[in-house]
Amino acid sequence: MDFEATAGSIVPLAQAMASPASKFQTVKVQGTGAIKTDFALPYDGAELRGQELESQCDQWAEVGTMEPDCAAALKAGARKLGELKGRTFLILGAGSELGPARPLLEAGATVVAVATRRSQRWADLIAFARGTAGTLLIPVAGQAGQAWQVPGSDEELAKSAGADLLAEAPAVSEWLVRCGRVAPGLVTLGTYLYADGEANMRLTAAADFVVEALAKALGNQKVSFAYLASSSTAVVIPPEAVQAQADNYAQANNWAKLCGTRRNCAPLEGSSVPLHIYRGIEVLQGPNYALSQSMRQWRAVLLHMEGFVVSAPVAPNCRTESVLHNKTMAVILEGVGYWAPMESFDADTARMAMYAILISDLSEKPQEPYCQFQ
Repeated sequence: MDFEATAGSIVPLAQAMASPASKFQTVKVQGTGAIKTDFALPYDGAELRGQELESQCDQWAEVGTMEPDCAAALKAGARKLGELKGRTFLILGAGSELGPARPLLEAGATVVAVATRRSQRWADLIAFARGTAGTLLIPVAGQAGQAWQVPGSDEELAKSAGADLLAEAPAVSEWLVRCGRVAPGLVTLGTYLYADGEANMRLTAAADFVVEALAKALGNQKVSFAYLASSSTAVVIPPEAVQAQADNYAQANNWAKLCGTRRNCAPLEGSSVPLHIYRGIEVLQGPNYALSQSMRQWRAVLLHMEGFVVSAPVAPNCRTESVLHNKTMAVILEGVGYWAPMESFDADTARMAMYAILISDLSEKPQEPYCQFQ
């Protein structure tokens, strides 16, 4: 894969990433609000907290909407918001609907934000950060041949803030490594990127080089990594999930059984544990989506095997803007609830649920994988 430099020269992406130029300056936005330690999950018109939240998680686990360890992680993360102050989160895709940038700021964390140059979105994020207990670090590109000047107002900052990972990947990587090195506490790099078509593949490749750079520069005692996995990929599932699938089909009503069942779950050959491969790839989402998600999944596995803490929960079916703009997918999401125990969730619900699981993953001792790759 090649990278086109500003001067028009084209070099291999690996070569460009190996010798990045320092381009971005850091502007700090310090919030003045109080730390938010009360976790609330928006669901079905209500804000679930405390015992009400735990009861709902238990119910989801009991009927099979989520696996028991997922419910346990959600509950654990909801109790640990106070542990985030002093941590630094480098966010690729800070404007993502499912990304944790805003709740992290509310919890008092430092968020190093990478997002494209859209002045109104940056203005909204800057204004939000001002009212939180967190710290927002923003990339601003210097002008060639000109002395660096800090923007004089939030309005000016919003107009100059941002970075394009596709066009400026080496400089983005250099800036994030620099921010990670000076961070006083633990660092997490979160990847929350999406683009339509082949741009999704290019984004994923650029982000993967950033991951490699951070891993090499900071090591597994300093940096951890976060992804949101997709159910529309191929994943390994335990025997309990396979049995639950069979039980759900056996208990389904007759009209649901008329639709039949997809042959998308097969035993994993050569494994000492009775695992299965679940093939959830959706043709509607196209090959670029499937390959991009699989690349991130594979990188998460490699990082885990190298001793890094990795959070990569499978996000639920949810009504995000990037999904709803496909009319067929929008109709499918509306119909998911007719096949209990599945549900499709609003983006706000999914974001906060994934945020709680992220907190749990970063604070709990990582579990051993089911199997080792040779």
